[in-house]
Amino acid sequence: MKLLIANYRYFVSGGPERYMFNLINALDAHGHEIVPFSVRYDRNRPTPYARYFVPPLGSESEITFREQQQTPGTLWRTVQRLFYAPEVERAVRRLVVDTQPQVAYILHYLRKLSPSLLVGLKKEMVPVAVRLSDYAMVCPQSHCLRDDQPCRLCAQGNLVRSIRYRCVQHSLAASILNALATWYHRFRHYFDLIDVFVTTNSFMYQTMVSAGFPEKRLRCIPTFVDAEIFRPSPGFAKDGYIAYAGRLVPTKGVHVLIDAFAQLRRRQSVLDLQLRIAGSGDEQYTSALKDRVERANLGESVQFVGELAEAELSIFLSRALLSVVPSLWYDNLPNAILESYACGTPVLASNHGSLSECVDDSETGYLFRAGDADYLANRLKHCLDNPGQINHMSYRAREVAEQRYSAVGHLATLEQLLGELAKGSKRQRL
Repeated sequence: MKLLIANYRYFVSGGPERYMFNLINALDAHGHEIVPFSVRYDRNRPTPYARYFVPPLGSESEITFREQQQTPGTLWRTVQRLFYAPEVERAVRRLVVDTQPQVAYILHYLRKLSPSLLVGLKKEMVPVAVRLSDYAMVCPQSHCLRDDQPCRLCAQGNLVRSIRYRCVQHSLAASILNALATWYHRFRHYFDLIDVFVTTNSFMYQTMVSAGFPEKRLRCIPTFVDAEIFRPSPGFAKDGYIAYAGRLVPTKGVHVLIDAFAQLRRRQSVLDLQLRIAGSGDEQYTSALKDRVERANLGESVQFVGELAEAELSIFLSRALLSVVPSLWYDNLPNAILESYACGTPVLASNHGSLSECVDDSETGYLFRAGDADYLANRLKHCLDNPGQINHMSYRAREVAEQRYSAVGHLATLEQLLGELAKGSKRQRL
């Protein structure tokens, strides 16, 4: 098949992009032809299709909203992409006419590409599957999170609360605009143009059902992990550190992990323990994390190792005693869990959302109350006091990665779905 894969970034900035490039490599190995569509950034990976990519909201070096200079042109383009962007529709139609893909598989598109992407594809009779990486379909803030606590008020259908609580960037104006955009999209029935929504876990699946989306348009296909790149160390050997790997943003709860680690370090039995944090993200949040480390006198025990290439990340995770995923939001079956499993490293994760269905308590790791540093510290201490349990969970984690989250299983299911959509591609003309 010839597949169009769209995402608002064509470089690795987080889990969705990691998944996208892993998928592209796997599909290419299976003989499929991939046509990417994205936004032009100077960090993008090279591709002959870059000439079809649409301009960014600001300059090509400005990735996030915070980085953008607030010029009239930037503000106008931001509002357009929030509601509807004709230039995106025109660009994707040109790409489809020139390349003739049989089906489109879309990741992130709201706010940076807009539903005009869906309209352009449907006008050219291309069937569309959308993989859900967050909760933007039911929550203007995208994370179902308010004041560091999970919130599902908007998922019940009433977006007014997102304005009342200023959920988007803590701004009344931004919250109003995002709610208005969602209302507009629903009024124009843009989301009805999506043939199938792909969720990665049953929690997201049920959330969509509860929000009113029919089950016949939903498929649950768990993310996969490359078990060849991510492998245990020889003999499942471990070093004396706890690992965090992921984006450094408030929703990920890394500050909770640092607080829990500070409690551990105050106990005589774990004085030699280290915490190593891999990843990058929000500069302000990262700076606050480092300040938190210094205030707790943990400067010699906590290391920020930055972003790691896949081979380096595999070594980093495989040598860790434990991996921690302290997300405050429900999270969406994060790569950090699956890659830790593949590396034979147990995971301690927040007990909600997809995390609670992914981590098997005392088998592949442990769950703890989200945002509760005391609870996490106790869980960590229990693991450290029971090295035999860590050893058991390490082997079991690797088994789960190979059996439940294999690339073979994921690709077989996804190929079948996309193949079925491609066969019916001429039924959906606008």
